Amino acid sequence: MKRKQHDSFPRFLMKLLCLMLAIVLAVLAGATALFRQVLGKLHYTQPTASFGTRLGAFVTNLGDKALPSADLIGGTGSGIVNLLLVGSDQRDAESARSDTMLLVTYHRKTGNITLTSFLRDMYLPIPGHGSNRINAAYYEGGTELLDETLKENFGLHIDGNLEVDFSSFSEIVDLLGGVEIELRADEAEEINSHTGWNNLTEGKQNLTGWEALIYARIRKLDDNGGFSRTSRQRKLLEALLDRYRSISWRELLKVMDALLPLISTDLNYGQLVLLAMEILPKLPGSEIASQRIPADGAFRDEKVDGMAVLVPDLQANRETLRKSLLG
Repeated sequence: MKRKQHDSFPRFLMKLLCLMLAIVLAVLAGATALFRQVLGKLHYTQPTASFGTRLGAFVTNLGDKALPSADLIGGTGSGIVNLLLVGSDQRDAESARSDTMLLVTYHRKTGNITLTSFLRDMYLPIPGHGSNRINAAYYEGGTELLDETLKENFGLHIDGNLEVDFSSFSEIVDLLGGVEIELRADEAEEINSHTGWNNLTEGKQNLTGWEALIYARIRKLDDNGGFSRTSRQRKLLEALLDRYRSISWRELLKVMDALLPLISTDLNYGQLVLLAMEILPKLPGSEIASQRIPADGAFRDEKVDGMAVLVPDLQANRETLRKSLLG
């Protein structure tokens, strides 16, 4: 009898483990189906054949065994994932320039995030297209040429892109119930002058999508218009991330269901699932830092072909990025 009891316990344990495994697999299957259903709403763009290697830093570096590239900021073994958010000024069927270029860098060891704005008036060599403002790269060749321009000039490895036009941005903010921003008196007045509502004042305000879009595009209130503009855009993204932290998973899924069709990406389903599995659980506790390129003291103002442009010191700005993103 004693022996039978000992024999039955392993069998009972095995059955229990099998049951637990079956439950886990069922949950994972359901989660995978849910992920596929939700992520299927994104608009996927077709990257070049070589794009499959671009997310190597995320897929092959799970154990941090690979060595990072000495030349690139990001990529395999670097410990970071670089995602470029592109806000375009698309109007109907016209080609668009990238009005907003914001690099979101996820630091895998700490779970922290660094936001880097690239000023659209920077005058740079654009591979195969001579020199121009950086936002012309998107006009000439979409995110692939923009990524290549950032790589050639600043040594940045871009793992993937997320694109949204201005009308979609307004909808995204509204889907989250607005966004809370600390306004200056002149900023509130500027927004009110465009909406005609006159409901905003100095201090913390919950902005609608339209109001947030106006806020993100303000240039004329400061002497350094482009610099303050990108600062506002980073401030908005930080506020949107804070808004995400305050909603439940059930609410988040509802928001994503309506939000994702407004976004285009060159990341595929598998890559997005990997990103979501690692980043989303850590995001509520992550710290967010922000900066802009060109950095202070690392550019000069010039007039080129009648355009007021910023000519960056490429080496100095590359070092700023390497120090801030790679530590």
